[in-house]
Amino acid sequence: MLKKETFVAYLFVAPALILFLLFVGYPLVASFYLMFCDYNLITSPKFVGLKNILKFLGDKEVPLVMLSSLKLLLVLVPTHVILGLALAYLVHRTGKKMSTAYRIILYIPTIMTTVSVATAWSYLYDTDFGVINYFLGKLGIDKVPWLNSSVWAFWAIIIFSIWKFVGTPFLYYYIGLQNIPTSLYEAAEIDGANGRQKFRYVTLPMLTPTIFMVIVLSLISYIQCFDEPYVLTQGGPGISTTTVSLYIYRNFQAQNISYASILSVFLFVIIMIVTIIQFKVSGKWVNYDTE
Repeated sequence: MLKKETFVAYLFVAPALILFLLFVGYPLVASFYLMFCDYNLITSPKFVGLKNILKFLGDKEVPLVMLSSLKLLLVLVPTHVILGLALAYLVHRTGKKMSTAYRIILYIPTIMTTVSVATAWSYLYDTDFGVINYFLGKLGIDKVPWLNSSVWAFWAIIIFSIWKFVGTPFLYYYIGLQNIPTSLYEAAEIDGANGRQKFRYVTLPMLTPTIFMVIVLSLISYIQCFDEPYVLTQGGPGISTTTVSLYIYRNFQAQNISYASILSVFLFVIIMIVTIIQFKVSGKWVNYDTE
């Protein structure tokens, strides 16, 4: 009977497992192989040993694209973690009818396709005819070259990403707040805790699993940041907003498949190391007690 149940379980898992192996497992293994080859999609892969690795180590653009990815990471991850929590806490404390409206407003941008809304934002950012500069002009502020300056292009991506994606951590936090037992707050009130103390000693500790999940997902997402710089700035001006993922895409587009493979493996290793470190240190601050 146990064998039959196991067989049925494997049948249910099989479709997802097959898709995972086809679209994740196979490309990953192929990338590890192709990084040691010369391949351009036309000719058969030719083994070249460490040639691509040496090229990677000597590529002067790699540190620049890594820096671009790191800057986005250092700004967007803390912003999403903190702002998402602040918004969720404020909405959680409002009335039921108003909280529903706020949830819809905050979450709708996340379900819109990034390319379509980023294209719309590129018109909003237009230096001469954009709506943003129009209203800034009404306030007496000079036109901002949002997409034509390496400094402002970075902040254009930041502003768009916050508007587009903050709804996801907001929703995670909101669900987490709903699941905190009210008995804990009642006990804190009996002990004479005020609002700030209840947030510090009850809300935050009970939300640490959610905070940990948001940090992990945000880090993985923004290490691979692609859509925003691709649509808004095309990685420019120059390569000032070119991320590692966009750099991989450009090499793939130029049919430098082997070099794109080694960049992909490099990105995979970074994500794996960062994720492992987070899980290793999570035991020191994440509270999994539910009562």
